[in-house]
Amino acid sequence: MATIAFSAEGEQLTAFRDALRTRHYPCTAQQIRGGVFYAQTKAHNWYGIRTAAAEFQITLTILRKRGLRFRLYPYRKRVCGIAFGLLCGFAFLYWCESRIHSIEIYGNTTVSDTEILSQLALLGISCGIPYRDIDFTAAEQQMRLRISDLEWIAMRHTGGRLVVDLREETKPPAMLHDHIPTNYVATVSAQITELHVLGGHAQVKVGDAVREGDVIITGVQEDLNGVTRFYHADGLVRGVYEYDFECFQPYCEEITVSGKTDTAPFLDAFGLRIPLSVGFTPPPEPFIYTEITKPLELFGRRAPFAFVQCRYTRKETAVTAYSPAELDALLAEQAARFEQNFHKNDKIVSKQIVTSETDLGILLKIHYIFEGVVGETREIFVKLS
Repeated sequence: MATIAFSAEGEQLTAFRDALRTRHYPCTAQQIRGGVFYAQTKAHNWYGIRTAAAEFQITLTILRKRGLRFRLYPYRKRVCGIAFGLLCGFAFLYWCESRIHSIEIYGNTTVSDTEILSQLALLGISCGIPYRDIDFTAAEQQMRLRISDLEWIAMRHTGGRLVVDLREETKPPAMLHDHIPTNYVATVSAQITELHVLGGHAQVKVGDAVREGDVIITGVQEDLNGVTRFYHADGLVRGVYEYDFECFQPYCEEITVSGKTDTAPFLDAFGLRIPLSVGFTPPPEPFIYTEITKPLELFGRRAPFAFVQCRYTRKETAVTAYSPAELDALLAEQAARFEQNFHKNDKIVSKQIVTSETDLGILLKIHYIFEGVVGETREIFVKLS
């Protein structure tokens, strides 16, 4: 860090010091001896301090300069300085090109980038790793073993980019088990309203009542000679059936809420995160972690550097008491979620709602009458002779 130690003297010295404070030019090691103000500041504040000194007619004297920039400044026009700068530049470019600063994946459709990156990380391949530490042949073999859906994978590097080309396994079409002996069995007790037989022989007709487990369409048939034959019974059977739904909502309950959010900036350089805040420690768990990454671009291309804003939101608990309107809304939400998740394709013929209050909350009971599919195919296990 470059610093400048200086002295200041003049008739408006007090006003000059106040201007440094209000204009946010921090100074350290401040002293006043014999009417002369002595202080030390960072090099990037020097232009503003000189402007303020000219405004208040203050005479500045530089006492000492410290920092690498001041040590290298006298050598900027010398041959050795130019050579040293070129050497440092080539060394930095070589260091950038010899490490992974980004991983690009091509050819995947079903396997996500997150899964591939996590498996590469388990093999020790991530941003910031030198290429000389990677055995590409062994890594490609391990990736095919770790992810079964990969048929072929190859890794190559161009500069600081690690390119992963892959081809996923082509799965065979699903087999249709339309020759397996089955029965079409009722899954609920219902009254049949619609019957379509796609295979086998119907045991009931429209208007009949069936119980759960009854065979609606059979795949077993015995001919005139007493020989039993088995078929694949299938069809579409709809009916009307009843269902009772219950849910309970307490008057008050303990819920998780978001507390104070602490943020910490980091500089991501080749996979290495450098903290930009001194002395920051994450809050105690539990907390919700999120981050916002802003990559840096150079000449329209993404550079291997990025600013990362890490956010730690504490998870706290609070006791919440619900109003009557909130209780009704929560119960209605649970009922709507039940209808959407379990009976989305069924028609609601009717429903009777009954609510009752207890010492702890409100109990909701709903008696539904649905019209929908009431059966499914089930295999017949036959002992072969």
